[in-house]
Order: sequence, then C-alpha cells, then structure tokens
Amino acid sequence: MKKRFILLYALIYFLLMLNAASHAAVYEASTLHNAVARSETVLDLFFERWERIQNMELYFDWYGKINWVQGFQINSINQGTGQKEAVDMRLVRAYGSITVNIPVLGGYEGEDMKKRLKYGTGAYRSLENTEGEETSEEGWFKPKNLILGFTATGFHYGLTREGTISRESAGTETFTDYKYTQFFDDVFALSILYRPYFHIHLGMILNQQFEPRDDGTMSYSDPTERTTRYFIASNLLSFLNLNATTRKDELEALAVGIIVNELVGFANKKLGRSFPQLSITYKRLNLFNDELYDPVWVDSALQSNGLLKSSDMPESEKNKAMLHTLSAGLKGFWGNHFYVDILAEAQKPSEDLVSRLTQSDINYAIWRDLRALAGWNILGSSIEAGQFLVISFGMSRFWDPAIPIHRDSGTGYYVYGGIFQMEGRMFMGSVPLGMELRISHNYSPELRRMVETVDKWVYEGSLTVSF
Repeated sequence: MKKRFILLYALIYFLLMLNAASHAAVYEASTLHNAVARSETVLDLFFERWERIQNMELYFDWYGKINWVQGFQINSINQGTGQKEAVDMRLVRAYGSITVNIPVLGGYEGEDMKKRLKYGTGAYRSLENTEGEETSEEGWFKPKNLILGFTATGFHYGLTREGTISRESAGTETFTDYKYTQFFDDVFALSILYRPYFHIHLGMILNQQFEPRDDGTMSYSDPTERTTRYFIASNLLSFLNLNATTRKDELEALAVGIIVNELVGFANKKLGRSFPQLSITYKRLNLFNDELYDPVWVDSALQSNGLLKSSDMPESEKNKAMLHTLSAGLKGFWGNHFYVDILAEAQKPSEDLVSRLTQSDINYAIWRDLRALAGWNILGSSIEAGQFLVISFGMSRFWDPAIPIHRDSGTGYYVYGGIFQMEGRMFMGSVPLGMELRISHNYSPELRRMVETVDKWVYEGSLTVSF
C-alpha cells in the first residue's frame, strides 16, 4: 500500500510541473471584498468538516489545508511613471480547524477508532448479533450519546509578490511584498450532540481585513475593517437541517435541507443505507447589495436622480437582492469501491440585476452549478475498517455574473471545468491520518469559494489528524 501512495504522489508532482505555466486576466475585487460570500465559504467548510467528524465519531479533529493559485495579476501604480500596470501575484488561501468533543453521557462505540469505523463509520447504527438482530436499545431517555463540542476555524486569503533586490557585491536579497489587502475569516462554535435525535451548533463568524503599510509590510494588530455575524445550525432526527446566519438584526442567510436516506430509514433502514447520501437543500442568501465589489447593480443601473450608480452614491440609493437556490446532491460510497459526488443547483434572484460591464439586464440562468465526480477506492474492502484511497475525476459547469469580469477569454457567464483529486485515510496505531491532494481548473466548488480563480489552475493539499 505504501508503494501505491509513493507512485500517486509522483503523479501529482508531475501534473503540477506540467501545468505550472498559466495566464490570467488582471485582478479586480469581487469575492474577496464581499464578506457575505466569504462567510458562506467558511461556513460551508465548517459544515463539511463536521459531517466527517460525526460520521467518524471523533473526539478530536485537526484539519489543515493550503490552496494556492498562480497567475493572479492586480493593477498597481508604478511609482516612476504614475501609470497603472499589471503585476503578477500569488494567491494563497490557508484553512485550519480544530474540534474537541467531550462525552457527557455515554460515548462512541468501540475502544478505538478502528473498532468504531468498522461498524459503519458512525452513521448512528445499531450493532447486530450473530442472528442479524439489533442489540442496542434506543429511546428519548436512552441516547447513544450526549456530547459537548468546541470548534475554532480560520480561513486566510493573501496576495503576495516575491522578488529580489541586488546588493551588488553583497549578493541579492529575496523579499515578499504584500501588495493587496489580507483577509481573515474565523468561526468559533459551541456544539451539542444528543445523538441520534438532534445536534445544534451556535457560533460567531469574524470577518477582518488588513491593509498594507506604505512600505509593503503588514500589521495584523489593527484591522481596517471588522464585521461580526452569528449563526445557528441544527439537525433534527438525523434528516432535517436548519441553518441561519444573522448580522445587525438582519437574517443574512437561511438554509433548509433534507437528508433523504435518513428519512427513508424510518420506514426501511436497509433501503436507506443502500445508496450514497441524497440531500435536497433550499438556500436564501442576501448576496447583492449595490456595493463596489458586486458584479451587478440591483434593479437598475440608475439612481433616483437619473445618474448612473457609483461607488460614492449615498446609502439610500443602494438596493438589495437575495439569491434563492434549490439543490439536490448525491454523495458517498456505493459499495466498497465506487465513490460519487453529484450536485445540481437551480437559482433565482429576488430582483432584476444589471451587468456593470454592459449596463443591461442579465438573463439569469436557471442552473447555477452542475457537477459530477466519480472515484474508485483502490483499497477495496479496507473501507470497512476505515481505510481508503480514492482516485477521482470530476467535471462541472458553473454560472456566475462575475465570470465575464475575471475570465481570460470569452464573454459568457458560465465556464466548464474539471478536477483530479486523491483522498486517503490510513492508521498510525489506532489514530486515523487523512490526506487530500487536488488539481483543478474552473471546477465549480472553487469558483463558488472565489470566482476570481476562473481560468486559473488551483492546487490544494490537506492533512487531517483525528481520534
């Protein structure tokens, strides 16, 4: 198995070198300055991690991810000529989270992770005796466990430029120049899990941005802008998800989801467990606010006085619009080998939207995100013991009103993309270690996080330590 990992790492390295040269359009602010969109991104990562934590029944989870994009360019003033020039930059996004769960009543099945994962990766499943009959007792006053948890999550966006300074006879000196605002999004959450009946996450999202000094250096003790949001995320009877985010007494985001497998499981447990997790989710997000970073104007490109909307118009002239989405997703293993991740998401804005490029109404597409990923677990039946190594390929089609602003060529609002990824989990003693490597180009999950990555190669690596 170790030889397989070595060969696959060699393949990843080869692909990275093959695609190292890329081109990009000049950078314009959009997703980075939109704290609403960034909050959705960091919360999606929080929920994604917690899904793994619950499925694996973890007491401790540390997760680190680094994501970098070459070929970014920004408009910078040349101090010699006074003219704007395109400067090559590197975008680095670092994400990390740590979760600690404390059992208050009961505990997870099995003395260590290998025994717990062997029973089905934690889907609240009752054990069976030799006759195939369930042996555990469940009821409102006999929960499988009552657990309190704490999670801290952080996401950093940074644009940097590396260069060298000649010191003549003393040689050269390498420098890192911070040429753009640095963004930090943090989540702090308390969790209550009364399994299998409900769980609740209560948390805060802290969005901060820091401006570079005149000499290009950064100080992280004094943010130029800071906003705070609060969220609640809950699940009832394992199948109903209810999530909401608020800011300044305003409901900024709302999501309602149904996990079909768990709902079917009430009538037929075997049928509910026979296919990957199928979910249906409705979301409402206050995404468009007539801010400078928005790619569209809401309702009209004109103010009430007939003048064009601009960045310096009064707050009373700004309109707001929500984006409504409805999605269906199928994700998980089908047997011991085959892995799928399929999503179809429809969309509709609450108001008419006007393109800032053309000053004309946008014919909003019905489908926002269509994607399908298929993978093969080359370790086969080892998944029953919690180990796997999955090689996956995926394709997507993504629509967004900001795509024409950031793409290298073409003028359409949608792009097709793809991804190659490798994800694995193995044990060091009784502790599972996870890793993931990805190479993508215009793949929709990356564009959802940051539309500026359109037409750019994105490389990502992550590591997990859990028990």
